[in-house]
Amino acid sequence: MRGLLALLGLVFLVGCAAPKAELDADRMGRLFIDAVQRGDWPAIDQGIAPQLMASPTHAARIEAVRKTLPTDPPWSIRLLASRQVGGNGAPGQERAELQYLYQFAERRAVIDLTLVPVGWKKVIPATAQTPRKESALLPTKPEQPASGGPGGYELVRVYKALAMSYTEVTKADEAAQAFWAPGRTSGQWLFLGLAAATPVFMLWTVVRVLRAPLLSGRLFWVLACFAGMGTLWMDWTSGITGFQPYSLRLMGFGLEKGPSPLSPWMVSLTLPIGALAASLRLALQRLRT
Repeated sequence: MRGLLALLGLVFLVGCAAPKAELDADRMGRLFIDAVQRGDWPAIDQGIAPQLMASPTHAARIEAVRKTLPTDPPWSIRLLASRQVGGNGAPGQERAELQYLYQFAERRAVIDLTLVPVGWKKVIPATAQTPRKESALLPTKPEQPASGGPGGYELVRVYKALAMSYTEVTKADEAAQAFWAPGRTSGQWLFLGLAAATPVFMLWTVVRVLRAPLLSGRLFWVLACFAGMGTLWMDWTSGITGFQPYSLRLMGFGLEKGPSPLSPWMVSLTLPIGALAASLRLALQRLRT
Protein backbone atom coordinates (compact mmCIF):
# COMPACT_ATOMS: atom_id res chain seq x y z
CA MET A 1 0.00 0.00 0.00
CA ARG A 2 2.79 2.39 0.88
CA GLY A 3 4.56 1.54 -2.37
CA LEU A 4 1.39 2.33 -4.34
CA LEU A 5 0.95 5.66 -2.57
CA ALA A 6 4.59 6.54 -3.23
CA LEU A 7 4.15 5.70 -6.92
CA LEU A 8 1.02 7.84 -7.18
CA GLY A 9 2.82 10.68 -5.43
CA LEU A 10 5.71 10.44 -7.87
CA VAL A 11 3.34 10.50 -10.85
CA PHE A 12 1.61 13.56 -9.37
CA LEU A 13 4.90 15.41 -8.88
CA VAL A 14 6.07 14.59 -12.40
CA GLY A 15 2.79 15.81 -13.83
CA CYS A 16 3.02 19.06 -11.87
CA ALA A 17 6.68 19.72 -12.71
CA ALA A 18 7.39 23.14 -14.18
CA PRO A 19 8.26 23.19 -17.88
CA LYS A 20 11.94 23.46 -18.77
CA ALA A 21 13.45 24.94 -21.91
CA GLU A 22 16.87 24.43 -23.41
CA LEU A 23 19.05 26.89 -21.50
CA ASP A 24 20.46 28.68 -24.55
CA ALA A 25 17.04 28.97 -26.23
CA ASP A 26 15.44 30.34 -23.05
CA ARG A 27 18.22 32.85 -22.46
CA MET A 28 18.26 34.15 -26.03
CA GLY A 29 14.48 34.22 -26.17
CA ARG A 30 14.25 36.45 -23.10
CA LEU A 31 17.00 38.71 -24.46
CA PHE A 32 15.15 39.10 -27.75
CA ILE A 33 11.85 39.97 -26.04
CA ASP A 34 13.70 42.52 -23.90
CA ALA A 35 15.25 44.07 -27.03
CA VAL A 36 11.83 44.34 -28.67
CA GLN A 37 10.33 45.95 -25.58
CA ARG A 38 13.12 48.54 -25.49
CA GLY A 39 12.99 49.12 -29.23
CA ASP A 40 16.69 48.29 -29.52
CA TRP A 41 16.79 47.71 -33.27
CA PRO A 42 20.50 46.83 -33.53
CA ALA A 43 19.92 44.04 -31.00
CA ILE A 44 16.65 43.09 -32.71
CA ASP A 45 18.29 42.82 -36.13
CA GLN A 46 21.07 40.73 -34.61
CA GLY A 47 18.53 38.36 -33.06
CA ILE A 48 16.32 37.84 -36.14
CA ALA A 49 16.56 34.54 -38.00
CA PRO A 50 17.55 34.73 -41.69
CA GLN A 51 14.11 33.35 -42.71
CA LEU A 52 12.36 36.24 -40.93
CA MET A 53 14.86 38.83 -42.13
CA ALA A 54 14.12 37.79 -45.72
CA SER A 55 10.47 38.86 -45.31
CA PRO A 56 9.89 42.48 -46.42
CA THR A 57 7.29 42.92 -43.66
CA HIS A 58 9.42 41.67 -40.77
CA ALA A 59 10.11 45.16 -39.37
CA ALA A 60 6.43 46.12 -39.42
CA ARG A 61 5.46 42.87 -37.69
CA ILE A 62 7.99 43.36 -34.92
CA GLU A 63 7.04 47.02 -34.56
CA ALA A 64 3.40 46.00 -34.13
CA VAL A 65 4.39 43.74 -31.23
CA ARG A 66 6.65 46.44 -29.75
CA LYS A 67 3.80 48.96 -29.66
CA THR A 68 1.60 46.60 -27.67
CA LEU A 69 4.28 45.82 -25.07
CA PRO A 70 4.22 47.99 -21.93
CA THR A 71 7.28 50.19 -21.53
CA ASP A 72 7.78 49.43 -17.84
CA PRO A 73 9.98 46.46 -16.85
CA PRO A 74 8.08 43.26 -16.11
CA TRP A 75 7.49 42.34 -12.48
CA SER A 76 7.86 38.65 -13.25
CA ILE A 77 8.49 36.31 -16.18
CA ARG A 78 7.28 32.72 -16.11
CA LEU A 79 7.92 30.04 -18.68
CA LEU A 80 4.56 28.43 -19.47
CA ALA A 81 5.53 25.91 -22.14
CA SER A 82 8.56 24.75 -24.08
CA ARG A 83 8.79 22.41 -27.04
CA GLN A 84 11.71 21.32 -29.20
CA VAL A 85 10.57 20.43 -32.71
CA GLY A 86 12.50 18.52 -35.35
CA GLY A 87 15.43 17.56 -33.16
CA ASN A 88 16.03 14.35 -35.11
CA GLY A 89 18.71 15.80 -37.35
CA ALA A 90 16.47 17.08 -40.14
CA PRO A 91 18.33 20.09 -41.60
CA GLY A 92 16.45 23.37 -41.41
CA GLN A 93 13.52 21.81 -39.52
CA GLU A 94 14.62 22.22 -35.89
CA ARG A 95 13.08 24.96 -33.80
CA ALA A 96 12.25 25.84 -30.20
CA GLU A 97 8.73 26.98 -29.33
CA LEU A 98 8.53 28.95 -26.08
CA GLN A 99 5.59 30.54 -24.28
CA TYR A 100 6.00 33.06 -21.45
CA LEU A 101 3.66 34.83 -19.06
CA TYR A 102 4.81 38.42 -18.47
CA GLN A 103 3.43 40.24 -15.44
CA PHE A 104 3.58 44.03 -15.66
CA ALA A 105 2.35 46.64 -13.19
CA GLU A 106 -1.16 46.78 -14.64
CA ARG A 107 -1.20 44.13 -17.33
CA ARG A 108 -0.43 40.49 -17.99
CA ALA A 109 0.49 39.10 -21.37
CA VAL A 110 1.27 35.77 -22.99
CA ILE A 111 4.21 35.96 -25.40
CA ASP A 112 4.81 33.15 -27.88
CA LEU A 113 8.25 32.93 -29.44
CA THR A 114 9.63 30.57 -32.07
CA LEU A 115 13.41 30.30 -32.31
CA VAL A 116 15.63 28.45 -34.77
CA PRO A 117 19.23 27.35 -34.11
CA VAL A 118 21.74 28.98 -36.44
CA GLY A 119 25.05 27.66 -35.09
CA TRP A 120 27.42 27.47 -32.13
CA LYS A 121 29.89 29.71 -30.35
CA LYS A 122 32.86 29.05 -28.11
CA VAL A 123 32.65 31.33 -25.10
CA ILE A 124 35.41 32.02 -22.59
CA PRO A 125 33.73 33.36 -19.43
CA ALA A 126 34.93 36.65 -18.00
CA THR A 127 37.34 36.66 -15.07
CA ALA A 128 38.71 39.35 -12.80
CA GLN A 129 41.61 39.81 -15.22
CA THR A 130 40.03 39.20 -18.64
CA PRO A 131 36.73 40.15 -20.29
CA ARG A 132 34.32 37.66 -21.78
CA LYS A 133 35.37 36.37 -25.18
CA GLU A 134 33.41 34.49 -27.81
CA SER A 135 34.24 33.02 -31.18
CA ALA A 136 32.58 33.72 -34.50
CA LEU A 137 29.46 31.75 -35.37
CA LEU A 138 30.27 28.10 -36.09
CA PRO A 139 27.96 26.12 -38.40
CA THR A 140 28.53 22.79 -36.65
CA LYS A 141 29.05 21.78 -33.06
CA PRO A 142 32.77 21.73 -32.17
CA GLU A 143 34.42 19.22 -29.90
CA GLN A 144 33.49 19.54 -26.24
CA PRO A 145 36.44 21.10 -24.33
CA ALA A 146 38.13 19.18 -21.57
CA SER A 147 36.77 20.32 -18.24
CA GLY A 148 39.20 22.14 -16.02
CA GLY A 149 41.86 22.42 -18.71
CA PRO A 150 43.76 25.62 -19.43
CA GLY A 151 42.01 27.95 -21.84
CA GLY A 152 38.76 26.08 -21.43
CA TYR A 153 35.60 27.43 -23.03
CA GLU A 154 31.87 26.83 -22.95
CA LEU A 155 29.80 25.77 -25.94
CA VAL A 156 26.77 27.97 -26.52
CA ARG A 157 24.10 27.20 -29.07
CA VAL A 158 22.93 30.32 -30.89
CA TYR A 159 19.21 30.77 -31.53
CA LYS A 160 17.45 33.52 -33.48
CA ALA A 161 13.81 34.56 -33.58
CA LEU A 162 11.56 33.25 -36.34
CA ALA A 163 8.15 34.40 -35.02
CA MET A 164 6.76 36.34 -32.06
CA SER A 165 3.25 37.14 -30.87
CA TYR A 166 1.79 39.10 -27.95
CA THR A 167 -1.60 38.32 -26.41
CA GLU A 168 -2.84 40.44 -23.52
CA VAL A 169 -4.59 38.57 -20.72
CA THR A 170 -7.75 40.56 -20.08
CA LYS A 171 -10.11 39.82 -17.21
CA ALA A 172 -12.91 39.08 -19.68
CA ASP A 173 -10.81 36.57 -21.63
CA GLU A 174 -9.61 34.87 -18.45
CA ALA A 175 -13.14 34.69 -17.06
CA ALA A 176 -14.34 33.09 -20.31
CA GLN A 177 -11.90 30.20 -19.72
CA ALA A 178 -13.24 29.51 -16.22
CA PHE A 179 -14.84 26.09 -15.90
CA TRP A 180 -18.13 27.44 -14.56
CA ALA A 181 -18.32 30.39 -16.97
CA PRO A 182 -21.83 30.95 -18.37
CA GLY A 183 -22.74 30.07 -21.92
CA ARG A 184 -22.13 26.31 -21.87
CA THR A 185 -24.60 24.44 -24.06
CA SER A 186 -26.69 21.42 -23.14
CA GLY A 187 -24.51 19.35 -25.47
CA GLN A 188 -21.42 20.32 -23.49
CA TRP A 189 -23.03 19.37 -20.19
CA LEU A 190 -24.18 16.07 -21.72
CA PHE A 191 -20.60 15.38 -22.85
CA LEU A 192 -19.33 16.15 -19.33
CA GLY A 193 -21.94 13.81 -17.87
CA LEU A 194 -20.89 11.00 -20.21
CA ALA A 195 -17.23 11.59 -19.38
CA ALA A 196 -17.91 11.46 -15.64
CA ALA A 197 -20.11 8.37 -16.05
CA THR A 198 -17.35 6.40 -17.79
CA PRO A 199 -15.23 5.68 -14.65
CA VAL A 200 -18.45 5.07 -12.67
CA PHE A 201 -19.41 2.38 -15.19
CA MET A 202 -15.92 0.88 -14.96
CA LEU A 203 -16.01 0.70 -11.16
CA TRP A 204 -19.55 -0.70 -11.18
CA THR A 205 -18.43 -3.43 -13.58
CA VAL A 206 -15.48 -4.25 -11.31
CA VAL A 207 -17.90 -4.77 -8.41
CA ARG A 208 -20.05 -7.05 -10.59
CA VAL A 209 -16.97 -9.03 -11.65
CA LEU A 210 -15.85 -9.50 -8.04
CA ARG A 211 -19.30 -10.63 -6.96
CA ALA A 212 -19.88 -12.97 -9.91
CA PRO A 213 -19.72 -16.65 -8.82
CA LEU A 214 -17.56 -19.14 -10.70
CA LEU A 215 -16.06 -16.52 -13.03
CA SER A 216 -12.74 -17.75 -14.41
CA GLY A 217 -9.90 -15.26 -14.90
CA ARG A 218 -11.40 -12.86 -12.36
CA LEU A 219 -8.17 -10.83 -11.90
CA PHE A 220 -7.83 -10.37 -15.66
CA TRP A 221 -11.37 -9.04 -15.98
CA VAL A 222 -10.90 -6.67 -13.03
CA LEU A 223 -7.85 -5.15 -14.69
CA ALA A 224 -9.54 -5.07 -18.10
CA CYS A 225 -12.42 -3.03 -16.67
CA PHE A 226 -10.12 -0.01 -16.30
CA ALA A 227 -8.89 -0.05 -19.90
CA GLY A 228 -10.35 2.19 -22.58
CA MET A 229 -9.58 2.54 -26.28
CA GLY A 230 -9.72 5.83 -28.16
CA THR A 231 -10.09 9.33 -26.71
CA LEU A 232 -12.94 11.71 -27.43
CA TRP A 233 -12.07 15.22 -26.25
CA MET A 234 -13.83 18.57 -26.03
CA ASP A 235 -12.58 22.14 -25.71
CA TRP A 236 -14.80 23.15 -22.81
CA THR A 237 -14.80 26.84 -23.82
CA SER A 238 -15.66 26.55 -27.51
CA GLY A 239 -17.37 23.16 -27.54
CA ILE A 240 -15.09 21.92 -30.34
CA THR A 241 -14.59 18.15 -30.20
CA GLY A 242 -12.09 15.72 -31.65
CA PHE A 243 -11.28 12.02 -31.57
CA GLN A 244 -7.99 10.15 -31.23
CA PRO A 245 -8.63 6.53 -32.22
CA TYR A 246 -5.18 5.12 -31.42
CA SER A 247 -4.84 5.73 -27.70
CA LEU A 248 -5.12 3.54 -24.61
CA ARG A 249 -6.26 5.17 -21.38
CA LEU A 250 -7.13 4.06 -17.88
CA MET A 251 -10.22 5.10 -15.89
CA GLY A 252 -11.71 6.76 -19.00
CA PHE A 253 -12.09 10.36 -17.77
CA GLY A 254 -9.81 13.34 -18.21
CA LEU A 255 -10.04 16.96 -17.10
CA GLU A 256 -7.07 19.28 -17.58
CA LYS A 257 -6.14 22.90 -18.16
CA GLY A 258 -2.96 24.25 -19.72
CA PRO A 259 -0.58 26.53 -17.79
CA SER A 260 -1.60 29.71 -19.61
CA PRO A 261 -4.42 31.85 -18.15
CA LEU A 262 -5.92 31.73 -21.65
CA SER A 263 -5.75 27.93 -21.92
CA PRO A 264 -9.18 26.27 -22.07
CA TRP A 265 -10.29 23.37 -19.94
CA MET A 266 -10.17 20.09 -21.89
CA VAL A 267 -12.66 17.33 -21.07
CA SER A 268 -12.03 13.84 -22.45
CA LEU A 269 -13.50 10.37 -22.22
CA THR A 270 -12.54 6.99 -23.59
CA LEU A 271 -14.59 4.07 -24.81
CA PRO A 272 -14.64 1.58 -21.88
CA ILE A 273 -13.99 -1.48 -24.03
CA GLY A 274 -12.67 -3.49 -21.08
CA ALA A 275 -15.77 -2.86 -18.97
CA LEU A 276 -18.03 -3.52 -21.97
CA ALA A 277 -16.24 -6.82 -22.66
CA ALA A 278 -16.51 -7.77 -18.99
CA SER A 279 -20.24 -6.94 -19.00
CA LEU A 280 -20.70 -9.12 -22.09
CA ARG A 281 -18.77 -11.93 -20.38
CA LEU A 282 -21.01 -11.67 -17.31
CA ALA A 283 -24.13 -11.67 -19.48
CA LEU A 284 -23.03 -14.81 -21.32
CA GLN A 285 -22.25 -16.57 -18.04
CA ARG A 286 -25.68 -15.62 -16.71
CA LEU A 287 -27.33 -17.13 -19.77
CA ARG A 288 -25.46 -20.42 -19.32
CA THR A 289 -26.43 -20.82 -15.65
